[in-house]
Amino acid sequence: MKNLAIVLFAVFLLSSCSQQAYLTGSLMTLIKENQLPLEKIQFYNDNALFLERELNASDANVKSGKIILINGKSINRVTLEQQTPGVLVKQANDQLLISFEAGAGEEKSLHFGPVVGERGEYYYQLVDDAGSPTFSRLNYDGNKYLLYNKKKVRLMIMKSSFSGLKVNSKRMRGNRVR
Repeated sequence: MKNLAIVLFAVFLLSSCSQQAYLTGSLMTLIKENQLPLEKIQFYNDNALFLERELNASDANVKSGKIILINGKSINRVTLEQQTPGVLVKQANDQLLISFEAGAGEEKSLHFGPVVGERGEYYYQLVDDAGSPTFSRLNYDGNKYLLYNKKKVRLMIMKSSFSGLKVNSKRMRGNRVR
């Protein structure tokens, strides 16, 4: 029955109008069962992300983002626009490390993990290094940044990732007592 629910979910998901779908626990199960390589799937973020850290006068170690002046203070700001494409760098336990910068490794990756959302479904959402979705600081590029977001940041994938997916189904006819 559980497999039937997953198949029905996949059919519903693939038949809706949008070209993208949220990466959920059910969808991840379907990906694993069909042995689809996560490295070949294009990921996207559903909401923008803003990270900031204050720079000391002696700290000129800015690798990512840009420097802006606010009230005489130097601020290093890293912005991730909505619908930015990302790739899988590493899968650790239930977390996916996704990089939204070309040629970046684990240090420039964001952690996404399954977090229970609406209607009890798990969504792959931005989490800290420990896997917690409730945080105010985030490690990125070797530094701690403050997170300035009101919305959750979740992963999405293109539905075309499932274009080669073949679902075998069989209907059980029942068995009667003789």
